[in-house]
Amino acid sequence: MLIGVVMALGGGILRDIFMQVEIVAMHDVWYIPVAVAGSIFGLPVARKLVSNRFLGPILDGSALGLWVVIGTQKALIYGFPFGPSVLIGLITAIGGSTIVDVMIGEKPVVLRDGPWFATAAIVGAVLLATLYPYMNQDVLDVLIISVVAALRITSVKFGFEAPSTETLKRVKRKKS
Repeated sequence: MLIGVVMALGGGILRDIFMQVEIVAMHDVWYIPVAVAGSIFGLPVARKLVSNRFLGPILDGSALGLWVVIGTQKALIYGFPFGPSVLIGLITAIGGSTIVDVMIGEKPVVLRDGPWFATAAIVGAVLLATLYPYMNQDVLDVLIISVVAALRITSVKFGFEAPSTETLKRVKRKKS
């Protein structure tokens, strides 16, 4: 249950800490109970859905896109400039899973070889921060979630890998 709660709230808590604003999850009476309920009832279902070769990447990519939108928009609404807004969107999107990976003793996904995760989130955050002043927010939200999900799904389906610490070590050894 703890892992589910941290996964659900970790990115948003990190976002609010970095933004130096009230940590919403600690001040809104509904955040923690909903995260606990989601952990208890949602995790068994989520495991089955995520392991599905068709639905898993769609749900994973869509959730990643949603967190990108939430984090980047909050930073922009609070008046953060482009670069920090992108960073805060990325932190919101990958923060929860990164904390959980560290908690369970695994190397965080963002540091491993594998399909685009942080890369898809960065692209989404950059697009959102760029288009934010020019587009209807509802349309932009759907667009960003779709782009991030499409990038994540495409990278999983076709085996596109983002650069990682392992990749950088291999490149460094080849140069030596």
